[in-house]
Amino acid sequence: MAEIQRASIIERLYSILRRVTIKHRLLAAFLITSLLPVVFVAFYSYSKYTESISQKLSASTEQTLSELSRNMTREINQYATLSESIIVNEVIQSGLPMYNSMSGNDRYQFLLNYRDAVRGQVFQVSNVFNVVIFTNDGETVFDFGYESFQSEKLFQMVKEAPDTPGNAHWAYLKSNRGTNLLTLSRVIYSEQSSSEQIGYLMIMVEEKVFSRNTYRHVHLGTGSQIFLYNSQGLVISSTSSAIEAGKPYANNAIFSKLTSAAEQSSFYAEVGRTKWLVTSDYVRSADWRLVGMLPQSFLVSEISEMKTDIFMICIMTLLFSGLIAMLIYLSISSPMRKLLHYAKLVRLGQLETKLGRTYSDEMGKLAETIDQMVMRLKELISRVEAEQQAKRDAELKMLQAQINPHFLFNTLGSLKWSAMMSGNETVFKGMESLSELLRNTILEKDDLIPLEKEIGNLLHYATIQRIRYGDSFKLSCQMSDDRLFGYLVPKFILQPIVENSILHAGGSDGRRVKISVYGYDDGVNLYIRIADDGKGFDTSKAYARGNSNAKLSGIGIANVNERLSICYGSSYGLETRSRVGEGTETVITLPIMIEEGGEHV
Repeated sequence: MAEIQRASIIERLYSILRRVTIKHRLLAAFLITSLLPVVFVAFYSYSKYTESISQKLSASTEQTLSELSRNMTREINQYATLSESIIVNEVIQSGLPMYNSMSGNDRYQFLLNYRDAVRGQVFQVSNVFNVVIFTNDGETVFDFGYESFQSEKLFQMVKEAPDTPGNAHWAYLKSNRGTNLLTLSRVIYSEQSSSEQIGYLMIMVEEKVFSRNTYRHVHLGTGSQIFLYNSQGLVISSTSSAIEAGKPYANNAIFSKLTSAAEQSSFYAEVGRTKWLVTSDYVRSADWRLVGMLPQSFLVSEISEMKTDIFMICIMTLLFSGLIAMLIYLSISSPMRKLLHYAKLVRLGQLETKLGRTYSDEMGKLAETIDQMVMRLKELISRVEAEQQAKRDAELKMLQAQINPHFLFNTLGSLKWSAMMSGNETVFKGMESLSELLRNTILEKDDLIPLEKEIGNLLHYATIQRIRYGDSFKLSCQMSDDRLFGYLVPKFILQPIVENSILHAGGSDGRRVKISVYGYDDGVNLYIRIADDGKGFDTSKAYARGNSNAKLSGIGIANVNERLSICYGSSYGLETRSRVGEGTETVITLPIMIEEGGEHV
């Protein structure tokens, strides 16, 4: 069943293809076999190359951010070291716990001593924007900067800073003049007791200076963005004006992936209609995350040029394939058109036209074969015309010759009646039999005649032979059933055998030879036995010598056997048995044939 369905599908596909012209089939085949592989390989290479470039850029960006993260860590460690040196300074440790109880003069002397002691340490770190020290009550002890801040706001920031490892908390602050600052807040503990808090320290760093020293000089690519955000999601530094410092990062989808990511991660995300490669690295010392974003347009910018080249290659392949397909189509269609024109000329009877030059391909062989067929057709037409002319000539001669049989029959009729009037009954009967025999021979055109008519011709022949041989033989005919007389048999198959018995069965003793014809059947075949009681003969010698003398009008026994074998097959024909001194018997085997509705059955 499955094979039948497959065959049906193939047949339908074949039928659909045959509805399309050869030109379109060739064009489609060339496009499919030439353009599709190029397109497939091109797009496969394009996708693989894009994937490879993306992976390499992602790895390169991760390495770059990792190096930037280490730069930030070194920068942060400078401020941590500075804060540590301020915290352990002897002037701070001795004066800060008693600051609230000092007089105005003592406070002034304390600040001078502290300024002299710390000035060198602060100026070693040239990027410090300000250093502020508070008492536990929030009173400003020391403010190293040149830009004023609300003491209450700064103290609130320091006081609310969460406990962090290393007693260091980084935060974002915008000054009254709009300067973006990064702040390091620490609690100052007493050296005598690590649990005794004696004040607060805040070191301010300008964001622009910090980013310049750590990552702003790095360019990841055209359209790239680098920014820093803290654990609360607040952007604290950015190279892009689209990502503003001091505000939470707006893209929640990217922020959620960054929050759940490992220390170093890389993924793709969409912002608006732009696809970005997002890479991040964790700055552990400040609890920050450094993020680098590359637009996909930059990743595939070089590949876009390759896409144009691929498109041009496809166009060139298309044109080249179309040209080849058209050339091959013309090499097929041109001979086909010539063949069609040649066939039309042959149909109109112009057989003298030649196809001309042919080639060694299939179309050339087809043209050569058709040319040979036309030449053969011309020969057959010439032969048929010659046969038709010969047939017309024969018919004319037959029409001319019809006068002779009528004249002959009229003459025989006159002689017959003359013999009857003169009382010569033998001559009368001989003339009558000869007339009937000639009538059945000349005028009867059928090859098959009823057995009854064949026996009638045999009896007429015997009557004529009695004129010559007298009573030297006696002929008797008998059938096993009268229906056998209606069976059809070939004409003139009995006379040669009876003639052979008349001529050769008699001996020198003048004894009268008895010849009997007996017919019977078995429902399939008809058998006719011709037997005589003559002198017989040696069959082996007779076959070796041949039997060419036994004839009637050139039709011999061998001829009868050959006719029957040709008409009915090798299983039909004559079988002769004879013994010297006992006689000869010949059996004719024929298929039973009768005439029904004008046809032989």
